[in-house]
Amino acid sequence: MDWINNIFDEENLKMNVQFAALFVLNYECLKDFVVNQIRDFYSDDVIENVRWVHKESDKYKREVRTLSKYVDDASMQWFLKSEAITEEDYKVFQTARIRRNEITHQFLQNIGNGFEESDVELFGKLLSLYRKIDKWWINEIEIPISGDYIQGNYDQEDVIGGQAMILSAVNEILLGNQGEYYKQLLEKLQKYCNVE
Repeated sequence: MDWINNIFDEENLKMNVQFAALFVLNYECLKDFVVNQIRDFYSDDVIENVRWVHKESDKYKREVRTLSKYVDDASMQWFLKSEAITEEDYKVFQTARIRRNEITHQFLQNIGNGFEESDVELFGKLLSLYRKIDKWWINEIEIPISGDYIQGNYDQEDVIGGQAMILSAVNEILLGNQGEYYKQLLEKLQKYCNVE
């Protein structure tokens, strides 16, 4: 009977579809982040057909790609070797990958069955892992190599990257009913920038 209620009850259906979509979105954003940050960091920039292209360097192939045949797994292992994450964090990513695959490949079944407390806990751990890696990347890679001098002390706990900030806003709008807040923020920003 729960399956029928989850499918044909509008509130349950919306809640389950929203959770499934947010889980997959957050996982995919984390995966893209870890792969692209490291790949871009190690890439050689070359001009091909009159445009800049990132080419995987030999160093990237040697220091990252050799860690696993899967680029996302190799990237996470690089973060593990760099002590940005722990073994437990690495296991969270692996568990989230399995659950993401189950959700996407059996979407209708999952929204019919609904989600367990363990899914909510895993989602929370996924958000924390993204935040941890994003913060580490900014503090240990971006700021030290930027060449920009940061005057005084800055709050290392309060840094956030662009993609992480947008993803956080999406999560707050959908999970925390913060749509009106972000709408007002956007209106203020548009006024300030004179953007229509």
